Amino acid sequence: MSTSIFTNQNTFKLLNEWYHLMISQKINEAAALKKEINERKDEIKDDQNLLMYYSLLDFRYTVLTNGLEVTRNSFEEVESLFTPRDNFLMFYYHFFKGIHLTSISSFVEAREHYEKAERLLDSISSEIEIAEFYYRTAAFFNYTYKPLEVIKRGNQALELFKKQIGCEINVGLCKNLLGGICVHLEQYEESEEYFTSAIDILQKQEASDLILRVRNNIGWLYASQNLSSLAIRHLSEVVENMPNHYKAILLLAREYHKLGEVEKVSELVTKGMEICNQNNDELYKHHFNILNEMNLNISTERIEKVILEGISYFDKEELYEYTKEYTEKLGVCFYNQENHVKASEYFYLHRQAGQKKIEKGALK
Repeated sequence: MSTSIFTNQNTFKLLNEWYHLMISQKINEAAALKKEINERKDEIKDDQNLLMYYSLLDFRYTVLTNGLEVTRNSFEEVESLFTPRDNFLMFYYHFFKGIHLTSISSFVEAREHYEKAERLLDSISSEIEIAEFYYRTAAFFNYTYKPLEVIKRGNQALELFKKQIGCEINVGLCKNLLGGICVHLEQYEESEEYFTSAIDILQKQEASDLILRVRNNIGWLYASQNLSSLAIRHLSEVVENMPNHYKAILLLAREYHKLGEVEKVSELVTKGMEICNQNNDELYKHHFNILNEMNLNISTERIEKVILEGISYFDKEELYEYTKEYTEKLGVCFYNQENHVKASEYFYLHRQAGQKKIEKGALK
């Protein structure tokens, strides 16, 4: 890595130390160092490259401390600065832009930035930073359902983090990620083993908020097996301790929907929609809108309307797993009404989405 573009090497080293604290999830130490760095703001403003690096890391600090509340505007400060030409800054611009776009569910555009960053990965020499890139891109492929990429990159990150001193939390998070892809693949026993190991590691590090992230995935694991009472127990704990965790709120609402708890579902959907409207998370807006109509169950036509709106977004973002899920639900709805033409149409679309999902998950 060339750092000659930074005129003030001492401040650059301080920024780099700050980033490494963020990667290793040392929130208190990162907060303390941020205060020290902010006292050098005048020095930073005098160097355009330092200012760009600081702005990138300041966004990354938001992801660390308030990741569920990243919005479309969260990258504006970085965007207001010059476009970097140095490979080091270009790597971080594209990498963090990918993280930002993933956070707001703009997955196709996020992939483009991750690919640009990967082409510049040779400009990064720090193993902990390379491990972080593999971890974040594995998480992206988990959201967009490319299981082989998740497994490959998740294990690359895991092995690199194991070599680093003080990265025990990262090892736990990698295991949580690998457990998640096992849920996708319906390998439930392996998934539970990963989650149990992740919680054991995180408990030793007293990382209570991150343990809740694993508990959310355990709730999803049980929900995937229709073990609603176990799922509700774990997800309720997450929502109680992290009231803005809209992903857990959706999972919890879905389990209550399975049990026919109409009022409880309505309450949770309202809460989840409020958060998604604040964050402008289009993906989860569609999930909540669909669940709301299915819960109200006023008419199949209304359910069809919101699902088709969702499918338009899912297909645009290549989220074929959700298209597959919801076209099957519509097929069942119309089949139960003996509308066999409509049922046949949606079961066919379900099959097509399944094929696209398989093609997307294959190694290229």
